[in-house]
Amino acid sequence: MEQEQLNLTTALFVGIDSHPTEHTALAINRFEEEKGKLRFENTHQGIQECLAWLATLTPEKTQVVIGIEGGETRHTFASYLLDHYSHVYEVNPLFTKQRRMLGTRQAKSDPADAKLIAEVLTRKVSFLPKFHREEVSPQRFCLRKTVKFYEELTVQGARIKNRLHQLDREYDLARTKEEQKILRLIRRERRNELQRVKQLQKKLTRDLSLLLQTQGENLTTIKGVGTIIAARIVAHANGIGRFPNAAKFIRYAGIAPVEKSSGKKKRFFRDMRNNRQLNTAIYLLALNQLRWNPKAKEYFNKKVAEGKSKKHALRCLMRINANIVYGMLKSGEAYRG
Repeated sequence: MEQEQLNLTTALFVGIDSHPTEHTALAINRFEEEKGKLRFENTHQGIQECLAWLATLTPEKTQVVIGIEGGETRHTFASYLLDHYSHVYEVNPLFTKQRRMLGTRQAKSDPADAKLIAEVLTRKVSFLPKFHREEVSPQRFCLRKTVKFYEELTVQGARIKNRLHQLDREYDLARTKEEQKILRLIRRERRNELQRVKQLQKKLTRDLSLLLQTQGENLTTIKGVGTIIAARIVAHANGIGRFPNAAKFIRYAGIAPVEKSSGKKKRFFRDMRNNRQLNTAIYLLALNQLRWNPKAKEYFNKKVAEGKSKKHALRCLMRINANIVYGMLKSGEAYRG
């Protein structure tokens, strides 16, 4: 249902503070008068209890605005809500923290947080990102979890390699056979552990290739972009339908500069408060473009010749690549560069 069908004056605003084991919901009207609250388990039965409770508050589902704050624990709950309600939004914890700090009472509890979330809805609903069906689909959930696991394995593998380098140095400095014996044993186990990590990463790469078939497989037609980088972009973007235009996508990725001006002074800084994982994925994409795409290399050199630093030139290249990625994910077409 469309946004214009929602009457904010008579709407019911429901804030939900989500946690791994249970959620807390609190409903208010436009004037922040409490209309009901509920604490329920994060189970299928608990979610059905919440849906039944929402139905008792108002029969008009098009006039219910729901805001959810939390992490991956809200995935299943959000998918249930989208089956019945069209106005479901994601609330950034920074908004509720700001309202808590500005208020006279700074005590923190789940019902208080739920009310703060509902209050944010009454003021910033037009600025909040809306949940879309593709975000909470089983395929997208599996993709996000697989990418996260792969990234954790990458960190683990790098840590093991560093430990192996340290063991090699200690082995060279060992003065007794007993020291060498124990170091050989530890080094062998570390190598076996690293081998298991690499094997698991290969399996996850095959799984990601299959998951990308629903969306994002066309990104692999870009030179220097393999399954992993494509999967990381799609997973961390979490649904290209969330972004009405490329500028919103670029802002979300933290590539667009942030203006901090005062009077006649205008200054721009790097945006460090957006999705850093997506930013890293596009950064790796830009680095690969410099290696494999002559046009990207030419553009980079042009920016450097204009007087920009190499870091600034690379950010310019990231912005161009982000535009390309956005267009390809929207259209589903192959790369035509």
